[in-house]
Amino acid sequence: MQTPFKSFQKQAFLIVLGCWLMAPLGNAPCRAAEPNEAGKSGTTPVDTWLAKRGALILDDHGSLQRGGKTIARFPGAVKARASAGLWTRSKDQNAWRSTWKPGMGHTPVASYQGIDVNDLIIEVTFRYGEMTEPWHHQCFRIAVDNRPEVTGHVVSAWANPNNDFIEQGFLLQHIRKQKDKTIIEDLLLDQQSLQVQAHQWYTAVLEVVNDEALFRMGPHVAYAKAAQIGMPKNLVSLTLGTTWHEIKRVRIWKATANPSWPSRKDKSLESRKEFTPHIHDYNRDNVSPR
Repeated sequence: MQTPFKSFQKQAFLIVLGCWLMAPLGNAPCRAAEPNEAGKSGTTPVDTWLAKRGALILDDHGSLQRGGKTIARFPGAVKARASAGLWTRSKDQNAWRSTWKPGMGHTPVASYQGIDVNDLIIEVTFRYGEMTEPWHHQCFRIAVDNRPEVTGHVVSAWANPNNDFIEQGFLLQHIRKQKDKTIIEDLLLDQQSLQVQAHQWYTAVLEVVNDEALFRMGPHVAYAKAAQIGMPKNLVSLTLGTTWHEIKRVRIWKATANPSWPSRKDKSLESRKEFTPHIHDYNRDNVSPR
């Protein structure tokens, strides 16, 4: 016959064992990660260059439902909407697959509202699907906004293999519009080459601190320094192409300036081709209006 104390010990042991068994499978941790534990509940975050990680604002590992009118609510004030495109759970654990067909309106977008921080680090693990229809294209974008004050995007970071909506490649952009969508300012801040493969998982990292933005994905690096980047921000969105795409994990941290960045900047950016920021030319052929 077990005493009450031994019964309590057995229950505690089973709880600890359950946490240990679940962790490697990518399930939700048994204890919510504290802000200073960023990266301990699952895969280790990608190293940052421009910024230093602060408090963890969001860790979306796919456990919450989304799509249509569903709103995914996270600890704190952050909530996610995925109303554009069609979203379904992938066979790959908690990844979510976006799809699109002609007539559905805007291509798939997942937006994270309630961020309200100027300097931040955004890390997204995703993959492109193969193109099997003439209207398919592959496209991935992280946008940081200040809605409703600014129509457009304070910073857009594109990993765009073949969408002709904007230049192809690995890009940084700033765009602002009037409420009627008339363009106030549209700057291409950086454009680098891009090579990707369908079905391969990629982790893209966007670091934004003061008036600088650094976008990386594997060997690809885009960088910009512009006063527009320092504008207030309160929303992060992910835009995807018209073939299927899958998102496995999204993490967002508050950020501070990395004191070692000035001394390592030249070395870090040596693989990047020089680029002069310029205003977009909307008279280019085969480009849709924004």
